[in-house]
Amino acid sequence: MKNITVMCFFFVLLFSIIIPAKAQASCDGSLSPAYFSLYKNRKALFSSSQDADAMQRYKVEWFVGQKSMGSVIKQAGESFEIPGSSLTSQSFSITGFYRGSDKWELSRHKIFPGLEGGMQVRFDDGACDNSFTTSPDLSVTIKIN
Repeated sequence: MKNITVMCFFFVLLFSIIIPAKAQASCDGSLSPAYFSLYKNRKALFSSSQDADAMQRYKVEWFVGQKSMGSVIKQAGESFEIPGSSLTSQSFSITGFYRGSDKWELSRHKIFPGLEGGMQVRFDDGACDNSFTTSPDLSVTIKIN
């Protein structure tokens, strides 16, 4: 019995060295831009709010096909509108950033239904605290009219 206990202890010790436990938060969300489509004659209204200590901003870029038609970078709290096109449908992407130690870093995002209609893209501030549902660090609400 004593030999079995020693052997089990040896294997547990061996596995803990070979496969160390990770003691860090799970970083949910996607680092790529979020893409959406606008039908002809539809416009998109963007409003944002921030609940984080880090500086944050978001970039909106709009396209016809794969050709970029323009882009804008807005600080948290600033609004923006993509006017509708009477000639063709458009698509747009939205990307979030947070201020790291000395440069702007790409934020992870998740998409949720908006509380008052539309949709909400929620961005983190790089802390990996999984606050997307309880208190997102930067929320950009998109309403398509």
